[in-house]
Amino acid sequence: MVRGQGTKKKQEYLSPSEIQHLQEEKRELESNIKEIESGVGGGQVNVAALQGQIKSLNNAIEERTAPKPTIITKDRLAAEEKELESAIAEGMPTRDEMRRPTRNPGAVRKHMQWGERNQQRIERYVEIQRILRPLEPKSIDVLRKEK
Repeated sequence: MVRGQGTKKKQEYLSPSEIQHLQEEKRELESNIKEIESGVGGGQVNVAALQGQIKSLNNAIEERTAPKPTIITKDRLAAEEKELESAIAEGMPTRDEMRRPTRNPGAVRKHMQWGERNQQRIERYVEIQRILRPLEPKSIDVLRKEK
C-alpha cells in the first residue's frame, strides 16, 4: 500500500449540539477579531490565525452536517432502518440480562459478542438516525426486549 492511500474513513455527521458548540466557538472568535480591530483587545494577537480557525470551523460544520433528505431518500432510509432494527435486535441481550448479570451468567460475554457482531450495523443505524431524526435520534436500547 502506498503512503496516503489507506482506507477512506467513513463520514461521521455531527449532532445538533456539536454543531451548536462549533457555531458558538466561531462567534466567539469573530467577536475577538472585532475587539482587536477596534483597538480594545491585546496587541500581539495574530488576526490571520483567528480567521484561519474560523475558516476551519466553517469547513467542519459544512462538511459534517447531515444532509437534508429528500422524500425518496427518507423512504429508502426508513426501510433500511427497519431492516437494521430487526438485524440488530436479533441476539441482543434483554433488559433483565443487562440489569442483573449475576443472575444471568454469561450475560456480559453475550453482550460483548453481540456488540462485536453488530458494530457496523449499529454505526449505520446511528448515521441514519442523525439524518432522519437529527433532534431526537432513536437509541438502539429501544430495540432491547424486556425479558
